[in-house]
Amino acid sequence: MITVSRMMTEDEFRQGTAASGRRSRSEITKVDQALRAFYALPDARPGPRMLALKEIVRACGDYVAHKGDEGSRVGGTRRLGEQAAAAQGQLDPEAVFRDLLTEIDQVMSEGQNPDYDPRGLAGEAQRTAQAIPADRFHAMMGDFVQKLGALRDDATLPEETRAVIGELMAVVPLVTVMQYPQGAMPGVRLGPAGAEGDPEFAFNVDTQARAGTSFLLGHIAHELTHVAAHQAFGSSPVMELVRSGATDEEVAALAAERKKALADLKAALTGNPEFDELQQSLLEEKLVYGSRPQRLEMYASSFEKAGKITTAQHDRLIGWGKAAGDASGTLVEYDTVLNQMLIYLHMWHTSQDNPFYVLLRAAAQAAYGRRSSARGSDTAGPAEHPS
Repeated sequence: MITVSRMMTEDEFRQGTAASGRRSRSEITKVDQALRAFYALPDARPGPRMLALKEIVRACGDYVAHKGDEGSRVGGTRRLGEQAAAAQGQLDPEAVFRDLLTEIDQVMSEGQNPDYDPRGLAGEAQRTAQAIPADRFHAMMGDFVQKLGALRDDATLPEETRAVIGELMAVVPLVTVMQYPQGAMPGVRLGPAGAEGDPEFAFNVDTQARAGTSFLLGHIAHELTHVAAHQAFGSSPVMELVRSGATDEEVAALAAERKKALADLKAALTGNPEFDELQQSLLEEKLVYGSRPQRLEMYASSFEKAGKITTAQHDRLIGWGKAAGDASGTLVEYDTVLNQMLIYLHMWHTSQDNPFYVLLRAAAQAAYGRRSSARGSDTAGPAEHPS
């Protein structure tokens, strides 16, 4: 909680900025309003309080810039801005991050698009996450992973989604680091084997949670699917969603099947009245992301250049990418986006008979079955997978 005694109260600010002119006609009223809005917030809402403090700093800065060094109110206004800036540093960044997710959830529950919120909630959440110490960030994300697992306790959860979440929870111990992506792209990366010889993964978490908690849990499901599929298929560090030893003909058929499933989902999404603007946008992004051309080839080249896969692995992946034609993206991001959207739709309380949801569950179930079959086969190759 912030120690507000270190910042002027409304009365103290008004007394300290009293002047002969009518206050109601002065730009100082904008600072008054920002300060009043801050003190109206409960102590238990660190997210909105942080945003309100930023607004006080902005309003004070605007007033001082408007007046320059002139005017009897400038000194008091500058001091308030300094106090509000210092007060921001007294907030617990983890508490602020969690509360900003709650605020985004609330905006969405009211049928509003948080992308249009002038407070920039998602961007503020991302910036706040950078200030969380590494050990606390890891522990916090572990808590969100458990929230994903706890969805299985919801009686309304579709069985397809319940099975997927169970599969993902089984590989959580392999993810030994969850961190803010300092200078790196979000996602999971395969690292050196642990002391027991098991693979270990590092998870760079995307904290720009545009859709609040549903976005974050969906993102976690996406990345854990990479890990689960890597273990199932015996993939390279590129984490291709193809069973080790598959022929080019088998890969071509698989990519065509996945491409059609994504096209069917896109058709079911178009004009679907149950999804609002933000939900439509997020789902469309996933459908495009799951099928981008040349993705497998791009990953293969960058991983070989970085020394993370061998030339033989590179050549095999390039061959599979060519066999997939314009659907090579389905060979690395298909299962992942399906599971991500399963979490979105459950947390959005989408009707289970919605045509898009029906198709999604069927596609996700087929993908789950393929991974399960690969795990149960003695012929599954060694765990040599990309990320």
